[in-house]
Amino acid sequence: MDPRLMIGSRSPLLRGLTNGTNLNGYSSQKTNNQKGVSFQDLLNGVLDDSSKNEEFHISSHAQKRLNERNITMDSDLKSSLSEAFDELEAKGAKDSLVLTREGAFVVNVPSRTLITAMGFNEMRDNIVTNIDSVNLKFV
Repeated sequence: MDPRLMIGSRSPLLRGLTNGTNLNGYSSQKTNNQKGVSFQDLLNGVLDDSSKNEEFHISSHAQKRLNERNITMDSDLKSSLSEAFDELEAKGAKDSLVLTREGAFVVNVPSRTLITAMGFNEMRDNIVTNIDSVNLKFV
């Protein structure tokens, strides 16, 4: 039987992988003079990048609306919006409306960007368009 078709620990290819050789029979162990990135370094890089995801960007339009409408971006609101981004991202949302006690916020989830902000008084006709989801954050 062709060893490429054998599955499990009986496969000579897999046995070779466990003793330090790769599929071509060459040693997979790096020598000290070879430069490479370890798995631990890659993992740490990914974990560092995921911790950066807690933050989000505020578009210039949204910043202008926050100022005009006297909505203060305090730590509680930042925390609520950051949590909303995480929850919406887990559900696959793209453009969403986040409702908090401070107001309503349209966000773009993939870019983690606050698009616009409005107080409840500014929501004309109580209609918001071009969104695919809503997240309620009445904390």
